[in-house]
Amino acid sequence: MHIHRLLAVVAATVIATGCTGAVGATGDFAGGPFKAADLPPMKGQAATCTGPREKTFTLEAREETLDLGLGIKFAAWTYNGVVPGPVLEACEGDTVTIVMTNHAEAFHGLDSHALRTDTMQFGPVEPGKSMQIQKTVDTPGVFMYHCADGPSTDYHVKSGLAGAMIVYPRNRMLRPAHELVVVESAVFGEADASGEIPGTDSELTRKNEPSIMMFNGRLVHEPLTVEPGDLIRAYIVNVGPGTSAIHVMGTILDTVTDGASVMRNVQTYGVPAGSGAIVEFRIPETGMYGLVDHDRLAYLPYGMVIPFVTAGHEQNGTK
Repeated sequence: MHIHRLLAVVAATVIATGCTGAVGATGDFAGGPFKAADLPPMKGQAATCTGPREKTFTLEAREETLDLGLGIKFAAWTYNGVVPGPVLEACEGDTVTIVMTNHAEAFHGLDSHALRTDTMQFGPVEPGKSMQIQKTVDTPGVFMYHCADGPSTDYHVKSGLAGAMIVYPRNRMLRPAHELVVVESAVFGEADASGEIPGTDSELTRKNEPSIMMFNGRLVHEPLTVEPGDLIRAYIVNVGPGTSAIHVMGTILDTVTDGASVMRNVQTYGVPAGSGAIVEFRIPETGMYGLVDHDRLAYLPYGMVIPFVTAGHEQNGTK
């Protein structure tokens, strides 16, 4: 995929959203989470680690028809009515309680990869009932959580029941950066004449053959306004299928943190299905840039790019 095509896609997105974007750096760079309608809301390290050391999260399994953008809707299985589920944020050493209530018609459950605990606590939970997991989180990083329903877990995850959980380090402050969560996932089903995907196709899930790949449950992403020199930190979770080849067109990943491993100056980083990594990169100069899965560039025309655009940059699709 040539860079010009990416820039054309990004430029079209910018024009479609009125070139507004989310607010980037102004004056002294302090960072903080990006604010945009298509990004999962997050609080960040400072707000999370200065809060109570006992944290409770409430998740509700519900069936919802979601607007993915580009005229496509999907009858999904969700936590709290959204795909991906809400971001769960904790600090190293926090005692975390997760309460999951099942408001759907099928059995559901909850497994967080951030927890070291007996898997028998993960469910399944019958409709109308609740489950609770309580554990101290001791490993910083970004982790996937998802439905756990025994033999049919794969189908439930691929129907939308997944999200990101961040555990921040307590005794090490992260450097100031603009932050966002990126959850890569897929839809396994074909749209009808009205543009609605009526549910998850069990045969496509078994074959691991997605009909749509997407970031954060959306096919349209608002350009995020940045300034040259800004540091961006993305918390990546790959629901799958396949390995996500995370790359930012126009720059190099300054730092990649994957578990206890820290790598510098990485062009593309592979995140396996069911895993996560934290990537940081700087905006080198005025222009536009795009976070993509380099192994899924075929989905670029369907909006699988998160664009970053400097304020006032002229969008001509070729620069």
